[in-house]
Amino acid sequence: MKRHVAAVVVALTSLLVVDSHVDWVHQDGMRLLEVNGQRWDVHGWAAEQWLALRRDCTPVSRWPGNNPSENAPDSPIARAVLTAIQQHSLPDSQSARWLQLQQLGDWSVAEVAFDVLKPTLVVLRLQAGQWRVQDQAVWSGSTAPWHSGDFVRRYLRQQAPGLPQALLACMWVDPARYGAGPGGLGPVSALGVQP
Repeated sequence: MKRHVAAVVVALTSLLVVDSHVDWVHQDGMRLLEVNGQRWDVHGWAAEQWLALRRDCTPVSRWPGNNPSENAPDSPIARAVLTAIQQHSLPDSQSARWLQLQQLGDWSVAEVAFDVLKPTLVVLRLQAGQWRVQDQAVWSGSTAPWHSGDFVRRYLRQQAPGLPQALLACMWVDPARYGAGPGGLGPVSALGVQP
């Protein structure tokens, strides 16, 4: 067999093998890369990498943060936010304890853990001098098969359109608590079973 014929056969065979193992699938109006039955949220992963390069968290007060005296969980704001969360969905919400808190202006995003409920990200707004949970802007549970950070940010942006972009961008969404797999990128089985 001539060299150029062999090269064409190898190239075609390679394309056929790749085509039989790699595909783009549509789910919930978006695309996932499927490799041998494992789904990967490439768009979500890329969006998070881009966000990490361009976000500016300077205006956001954070706990845990770099200045413990300003961001301590026992500050008046932190106590008021935690009290609002603990009183929101009784009795299970009473056990709420801090994982993180971020605040910008009259908006706050808190992540709390509970004794019975799953860890939760909660958006609150200061209204008439009281921190109030924004009922529609609460996330708890898995984002599988989607990348956790990108998926939760898109959801909270939709549910609380007034939430400042800097606060949303600086919120840490832990892939171990909410993600689809290693680093939140995947893999997730097409059957919905973690490998």
